[in-house]
Amino acid sequence: CVAAMASVTKESLSKALAERLKGLEQCIVVDTSGGCGSAFELYLVTKEFDGVSLLERHRMVQNLLKEEIKQIHALSMKTWTPEQWSKKKQKLPKELLDEKQS
Repeated sequence: CVAAMASVTKESLSKALAERLKGLEQCIVVDTSGGCGSAFELYLVTKEFDGVSLLERHRMVQNLLKEEIKQIHALSMKTWTPEQWSKKKQKLPKELLDEKQS
């Protein structure tokens, strides 16, 4: 991990997603690389995912983060509709919900 080379941060990913993903209701970004910016988990909630397959949701996000992904080693994501979020958020660790960015 070479932190100096990492220009992608959880804050920069949150900002990019908030600007590029329409109707974003929840955006939790977790740096799973220990702070060096090479691995992230995304938890995203928007009505834009209604009626869209999981694969297409992931493609949408990957397309929006095309430049950032070039600098990231690993990216995992949960892409939920508001209805799915209301059911799943109770099962998430409280610490994760404390990471909430927007």
